[in-house]
Amino acid sequence: MSEPCVRSRARTACIGIVGALLAGCVALMPAPTPLRTVEYANPQQPAKCLFVLLPGAGDHAERFRDQGFVEDLQDSNLSIDVRATDATIGYYMKGTLLDRLETDVMVPARARGYEEIWLVGASMGGLGSLLDSRAHSDQVTGVLAIAPFLGDRPLIEEIAAAGGLQQWQAPPRVDVISRDNYQRELWRWLQATTQGREAAPAIFLGYGTSDRLSRADSLLADALPPSHVFRTTGGHEWIAWRRVLASFLQSPEFANHCR
Repeated sequence: MSEPCVRSRARTACIGIVGALLAGCVALMPAPTPLRTVEYANPQQPAKCLFVLLPGAGDHAERFRDQGFVEDLQDSNLSIDVRATDATIGYYMKGTLLDRLETDVMVPARARGYEEIWLVGASMGGLGSLLDSRAHSDQVTGVLAIAPFLGDRPLIEEIAAAGGLQQWQAPPRVDVISRDNYQRELWRWLQATTQGREAAPAIFLGYGTSDRLSRADSLLADALPPSHVFRTTGGHEWIAWRRVLASFLQSPEFANHCR
């Protein structure tokens, strides 16, 4: 069974799009319609940018506030609104994440006239942010994937054995994502976009060097511009992820955005 985003081995959960499903698992993981979000608006309205936050497995929208992400974004003196989503594990299991993000978050955001939309996801949310960026590459300005789950070990070892993402023999493109093909299709798209063959928003990546997902994340890091990669000490934990966010907000690559 896949483990894309849990914070400890004891909390391993089953995910539909992220691994082999047990038949009764879907019913245990709700995915309400519409997708619940929590807005943290910039008092200086209207804001230029919207930051959409996607949580990891076992977390909810308020986790970003509790762990200081909202505070750090609001204290950055940027022209941004923050919308934390309750994009919990059930949406991945039922394959409705991208539809709900588009209908309940992106369409209203575009109607409000934001100049830029950024996705920030941690762990499972990092995976979700990349999948949504692939599906709506023309609608997203950039994505910060923090310690994202990027696939099961056999696929990661296959890419590593090939000499890295750029040398890996990618499969043909697929248009319909399923639990059977999403991992290879995501890596195929990452290869294509890092080689300039397909459109994509600006992709930024960050993770702790002791993170259990760092093996996979480092393969993506090697294919990105060094200025788009933020490594820090620590493991699969919020304290490391918060340092990644701080490095991103202070980076020259982001300096001209959301001012």
